[in-house]
Amino acid sequence: MNKCMMLLLACVTALQAQEIKTSQQLCADGQSRPYVVYTPTKPNPKTKPLLVFLHGAVASPQVNANPEGYVRKSPLVALAEAADCYLLFCFGQKGATWFDAVGQQMVMDEITAVKQQYPIDPDKIFLSGFSDGGSGVYYFAMTQPDPFAGFIAMNGSLKVASMLGEEEIFPCNMNQKPLYILNTSGDSLYPLEQITPSIDFLRKENPNITFKTPTGDHFLGYLPEEQSALVDFIKNHTRQPLTHIVWETSSINKINRIGWLSLKSLALEQERAPWHTLYPKVTIQNNKADLGIKYDYTYKGKGLRIAGFKNDTVTAKRLGAKEGDILLALERDSISSPMAPMLYTAQKKAGDPTELTVLREGATLVLKGNFNQGYPYALLKHQHKTAKIEAEIRGNELYVRTSRIAAYEIDRKQTPVKIKGKVKDFINKP
Repeated sequence: MNKCMMLLLACVTALQAQEIKTSQQLCADGQSRPYVVYTPTKPNPKTKPLLVFLHGAVASPQVNANPEGYVRKSPLVALAEAADCYLLFCFGQKGATWFDAVGQQMVMDEITAVKQQYPIDPDKIFLSGFSDGGSGVYYFAMTQPDPFAGFIAMNGSLKVASMLGEEEIFPCNMNQKPLYILNTSGDSLYPLEQITPSIDFLRKENPNITFKTPTGDHFLGYLPEEQSALVDFIKNHTRQPLTHIVWETSSINKINRIGWLSLKSLALEQERAPWHTLYPKVTIQNNKADLGIKYDYTYKGKGLRIAGFKNDTVTAKRLGAKEGDILLALERDSISSPMAPMLYTAQKKAGDPTELTVLREGATLVLKGNFNQGYPYALLKHQHKTAKIEAEIRGNELYVRTSRIAAYEIDRKQTPVKIKGKVKDFINKP
């Protein structure tokens, strides 16, 4: 009897310790958006790490209507339990994504709020994300790296981060922060053949990258088998004092600071300094089959209603599909769920034959042809001149070199050590 009572009390204690709490964050656009914090069950008066999670499909017009329900179903909860860390779920939407100023500020403000509400170790904050969230991890790592001890990008794309980001991104800005990357071998959205070259490119700037390719499609089903390694990643990495900064940018209108270094004005009309070399243009071949359809997910009938197209030359529109059509089948695959088109195209390549069955004004039409041919694309969107600065603390002395920087400022109150004397030129660095 006593053993049963003790077990019951232990279960009650665990349930009490486990907590999912929803709060609201007033964002820069004047809208209030939810965020959810999961508290791990292990009682511990000491500070704990914080794992921040960015969800996918962040361009959705509406914010998640049931954030707590989303959290309760998330496999990230088991990871947070195993790592004994708090878990922050941020919720974005169109106009407040992981790639724009409103969404980024929302995430940073929510982290600040959680640090004030919970015993968080400020040097053990990790940013993670899946799909659009994984791409968002890349974007944060190259625009807001300083607060984080490390990054976990799951089924993300560097290309998407560059394409959707308001700011141009530069791998040197990661400042060699630890990055754990997971992309599945059968991902139909981001094929591994396109992802691997981007990781090879990143590794030239950042040696602290772990890249794994578990089996699966565009889902998080691999998380349990990766849990132990991710727990070790969280346990083994702590944010280090910022003694060496490299920063490249084409604009300081929205982001002009990293740690104790802020940029006041640029001189982009000047020539680049000899040490300021440009990134090589990395081109990747896209052989993915893509219908190019945007769907109306509010439609509740049979099939999927076509809401529009990505552009005027996509496969489906070229074959004769129209906005308002109901997509009933792709070849012999009937459309039984919103995932059906993705599962179908995962088995195809650019240029392959295809067949769409659509319902239009009561008539069933069969549209036959081939997917568009593949094409090469540039990995990073670099369209403007850039400026660059490097600052390094050696002992109690600070050495700086600049390229196209008109003015910068050092906040000596924020440096990890007290800087003696004036800033010195890199030429004189020991």
